[in-house]
Amino acid sequence: MRLIEIIKGKSSNYSFLIYLFLIWNSIKLFFINIDPIIQILNLLLTMGIFFCIEDRKLQIKGKRKINFLIGIIGISITVIRSLLLNNADDIYYYFNLPIGIFFLVILFKPFNEFNHLKKIFILSLLLPLRRLFFYLANYILGSLIPTLTWFVLFALGKNPILDAENIFIEDYQLIISKGCLGADNIYFVLSTIIIYSCIFRLRKIKNLGIVLSLSIAVSITINTIRNTMLALVLTSKISYKDRIFYFLHDSYGSLLFTFFSVLIISSLYFRFLNKELEYK
Repeated sequence: MRLIEIIKGKSSNYSFLIYLFLIWNSIKLFFINIDPIIQILNLLLTMGIFFCIEDRKLQIKGKRKINFLIGIIGISITVIRSLLLNNADDIYYYFNLPIGIFFLVILFKPFNEFNHLKKIFILSLLLPLRRLFFYLANYILGSLIPTLTWFVLFALGKNPILDAENIFIEDYQLIISKGCLGADNIYFVLSTIIIYSCIFRLRKIKNLGIVLSLSIAVSITINTIRNTMLALVLTSKISYKDRIFYFLHDSYGSLLFTFFSVLIISSLYFRFLNKELEYK
């Protein structure tokens, strides 16, 4: 009863429980040793949901008992299911965030007011959609990225030989696998733009179109630079080249390139936003 009274309190809002769930979801992903890329994406979406809630200053309003009951049962099942999440092979970790957010929205809002919180739910869906995007994008990037990497290396005078996803330079072989095609880089940047659009949207379709187009172009360019650097390190005679290669390829070093992509596009996005505000 005390919890219900707090939730129904006149000055209370439901953001605290959502924040608590976001923290819980992040902790679970960390302890089951999920890929760092997915953990960072989850953190990005968590921050996006946080700012969406704070921007709207959403308050609890009247709700129906049936919604409250469904929400309580749903979020309870979600939390219990997440307790059983103990390894990275369980793909439920992709769905814990959107399912939990869905039932929290149901908990505090009547069904006919669900549209009011659609932005929060859409952001939570970006985590499972990442898996679908990864597979679809790789069909396009599978031949594009190796070719671009080969071209840059050729321009640098390395005389590379391209064979499918393999690039041969002298006695060295660089394999550009699916994880090196840059799909995650593009998805990070696009997710960032979606978050920005939920909080401070660009009004002009032309500006948004330019940002989206450059997002893909910048991500592909930076990923090509990364693959080129990997090839140069692989064929170099420098000391500790194995450690450098590991850092850029398998460790958190690969996230630096994603960070640069996000930084460039964020700068561009806010430049367009400032121009729109100046002429408003």
